[in-house]
Amino acid sequence: MKFYREILIEIAKRAGEETLKYYLKDFVTEYKSDNSPVTNADIAANNVIVSELKKTGLIIISEESSQIKYEDRKNLTEYWIVDPIDGTKQFVKGEDEFTVNIALIRNNKPVEGVVFAPALKKLYYGNIVEGAFLYDFSGSEENIKSLYLIKKDGLSMIVSKSHLNKKTEDLLAQIKLEIPDLSIHSVGSSLKFCRIADGSIDVYPRIGSISEWDIAAGHAVLMSAGGYVKDLNTGHEILYNSPNLRTPDFIAYLDGAKYDMIKKIISV
Repeated sequence: MKFYREILIEIAKRAGEETLKYYLKDFVTEYKSDNSPVTNADIAANNVIVSELKKTGLIIISEESSQIKYEDRKNLTEYWIVDPIDGTKQFVKGEDEFTVNIALIRNNKPVEGVVFAPALKKLYYGNIVEGAFLYDFSGSEENIKSLYLIKKDGLSMIVSKSHLNKKTEDLLAQIKLEIPDLSIHSVGSSLKFCRIADGSIDVYPRIGSISEWDIAAGHAVLMSAGGYVKDLNTGHEILYNSPNLRTPDFIAYLDGAKYDMIKKIISV
């Protein structure tokens, strides 16, 4: 099974360098039809990623590139899915949680991915054979840490900083009734998945559909660490390349005992 570890890390770092040329500086912000922002930093990072990934010969699905019709992609067995900047709202506000995201999808499942937070100088990489790793570039030397399940007490939950809706708030309230000391954290971008993969947080519930490119790379990293992203309705791992490229409601986790705890509460 072929993976692209060195290539992906280098592409993500180069795309991240492009975003930092605009970060906390003058940049142009426009708004798409769904009222979500896009900046010239998104476009610059996308150009770097797409131009390099084309060399692999695989199809590329990117948030900031022209989309491929479902009829033309429904039988794809292998392709890239890209979000050049996830957390554009955080980027526009001058916050540091935005990420560069690239994932390899095989047979509708993420098998490899990279999530790079250039302002934080942290890069998460994973593939389903070798595992998941955190590259920390904040010091004088590159620090690489392997990611895997570490058992801990209590329950911590992570939610979206920019898209916390009423249904999710109701779910949190329901869980907090049963677990009063529930620890809740708000984070922007795909770092939510990475914080689970590195053991900082236990679970991430998402009520409400989002685009597949928003989560594919984070999903790949989490899966590579031994985690899951399951459809809240079916209990099955979510799949990609749906007709509208949107996700179902889901819950992401690494520790199965914490997932069982949540499912027991919300199933009542």
